[in-house]
Amino acid sequence: MDYFYVDPKDVHDRVALIRGEEFRHLSRVVRKKAGEHVMLVDGADTSYEAVIRLIDRIHAECEILSTHHRANEPRIDITLAVSLLRNPARFDVLVEKATELGVRSIVPLLCERTVPKSDKHGRLEKIALSALKQCGRSFLPRIRPLTSFESLLEEALEYSLRLIPHEKTEQSQFIGSVLQHHPDLKSVLIVIGPEGGFTDEEVVLSGVKGFIPISLGPRRLRAETAAISAVSWVVGGW
Repeated sequence: MDYFYVDPKDVHDRVALIRGEEFRHLSRVVRKKAGEHVMLVDGADTSYEAVIRLIDRIHAECEILSTHHRANEPRIDITLAVSLLRNPARFDVLVEKATELGVRSIVPLLCERTVPKSDKHGRLEKIALSALKQCGRSFLPRIRPLTSFESLLEEALEYSLRLIPHEKTEQSQFIGSVLQHHPDLKSVLIVIGPEGGFTDEEVVLSGVKGFIPISLGPRRLRAETAAISAVSWVVGGW
């Protein structure tokens, strides 16, 4: 079934209303009709199997048949903080794939060697929403405001595990080996640097906050590839 986003405020008892851009997509693009079954996701961990009962000029009214909590969500809450990249299109792909893999929060990051100094926040939110519906998740990743590396470190202690992939890390600190020593994880923060890598000072500061430097293998990866690889290890391992 096709997936559509529904605002949590538009779900009442056994009725859900699809409005706005989602309604236009439902009625004009995929041309759904009354009586067809759809999946609805509210982006807040709940999904609904529903049947369309009514389509008028401004919204579709759906009857909820069943409700599912945290459907297709990983057990571990993953926050992915990534430096903005020189090519915005590559950051777009990163947001799409991170959403598909199950990341709960994405933090665009400003590091010392970050070249761009601003992001297109609204565009990134739309990419995440589209990926949410494509992969059938029930939680819409939060795209956090652009954050400095120093500010991120100040909140890092709230995560049960903090990982920082770094090209100078010994192979003995391979991410798969590190994860084996943390069997009861609840939350993970993964921090990925810019194309030029983290500065030595940033690596030292992260160590003060309890970050574990990890290796992702012998090959040098692009920033977006490193992010996707690290998230895949965390999700796949649990």
